[in-house]
Amino acid sequence: MRSVPTSDIARGVVPDPDGGGGTVGVDPDIIPQDLLRKYIEYARVNVRPVLRGSTFDQEKIASLYVALRRESSSSGGVPIAVRHIESIMRMSEAHAKMHLREYVRDDDMDASITMMLHSFIMAQKFSVRRSLQRSFAKFLSSGEDKAHLLLHILQDMMRNEAMYQTIRQRQRGGTEKGDGGIDDGVLAGTLEVLLEEFESRARDRRIYDVSEFCKGEAFRDAGYVLDERRGIILRNQ
Repeated sequence: MRSVPTSDIARGVVPDPDGGGGTVGVDPDIIPQDLLRKYIEYARVNVRPVLRGSTFDQEKIASLYVALRRESSSSGGVPIAVRHIESIMRMSEAHAKMHLREYVRDDDMDASITMMLHSFIMAQKFSVRRSLQRSFAKFLSSGEDKAHLLLHILQDMMRNEAMYQTIRQRQRGGTEKGDGGIDDGVLAGTLEVLLEEFESRARDRRIYDVSEFCKGEAFRDAGYVLDERRGIILRNQ
């Protein structure tokens, strides 16, 4: 019988009684309680995110308010007032604070909108929930939609890189051209783009985290490989 909590053993706080005095492996995804308390305290004292109109879509918030008012009136559910929009703003600030940001971004606003809509829909009659989910689908951030957009950005960058390599080879008196006007040397080689440049292009479209996309199925199926050590994205031709 163990004399200490299993959670303490899992975190490596105390030795494993059944392991000869050693400690079990620590899960890197588990944040130690002391560090978590310090993180929360630091965010509470030092971080005060600011709402800036240029960092999130104001038209989306206005359209959401109109849609919520309309659906609330027609379904006879919970009445929607300005305070609900204020709640979205406060939740977005809290989400930004949790990430230690100075400004509220689109992804913070999307997270708060998702929470608000989920609460609103679940408060309605069961018979109308499905239709409400369809009505508000355009306001809910979709990981699939972002993946398609990121894939389009990356394909455009790779296309530009291929054209750049073609021009360089022609200037150097390079190889003969293959089909489509791109040299065989480019077609047989590997295209590379900087991860930092890809992240910058994504931020221009208000997508601030590409890490999940780079680990996803769409990324792999398109033939891309992430070299984290060199900070580049590759695709073989």
